[in-house]
Amino acid sequence: MRPERRRAARGGALLAILIPALLAGVAVLAATHRAAPGLGGSGGDPAELAQLAAATPLRPVAAEPGSAELGAEPLESLEGGVRPAPPARISIPAAGVDATVRPVGTTGKALEVPSIGTAGWYSPGPRPGERGRAVIVGHLDGKTRPGLFARVPELPPGTRISVLDRRGDLHRYNVVGSAQVPRGEFPTDYVYGDADAPVLVLVTCGGEYDRKSGYSDNVLLYARAA
Repeated sequence: MRPERRRAARGGALLAILIPALLAGVAVLAATHRAAPGLGGSGGDPAELAQLAAATPLRPVAAEPGSAELGAEPLESLEGGVRPAPPARISIPAAGVDATVRPVGTTGKALEVPSIGTAGWYSPGPRPGERGRAVIVGHLDGKTRPGLFARVPELPPGTRISVLDRRGDLHRYNVVGSAQVPRGEFPTDYVYGDADAPVLVLVTCGGEYDRKSGYSDNVLLYARAA
């Protein structure tokens, strides 16, 4: 019974993005369209990981019919091709992730949190498959069970991540590294914003858990287009 009660208590925090220290970063993101949550993991410097993730050329997106029969999405013009559609699903076989992605924004000064079994894409930012850092957030744990991103902090470089968009196009990424940062030192400039190539940043919680204040850290996972 005790472990069950402890898990229930941990569910109240879920994502550090709702904690005041992270709210500062979210507020910046809301104001500049460059904010995003981060993923923690095996060390690494967010600035270096952001650069490494963007060290690949932008691959044009062809205006071809989707193969997943997810429904028509209007084609939007983009320099060098057609803008990718918003993300629909994310798949990370190594972490047991195969889930729906829904758009999230901000509520007040906090980033909206997706439900326990879904991922949230920061919709004011770039879309997966286009130039820039696309940010997707997920829970580390819930009240009675692990969250969608429970195993994300353990993913090593080279891990494959796939994001299916609403037009049926599949955008593939390879993990380049992860960073675990104190929630009061959230590196907003290296999570949200521009990049010379398609970059994916996954964000969840990490570090020590306190019943009153929640998780001590954020985990940021960086991946670049494959």
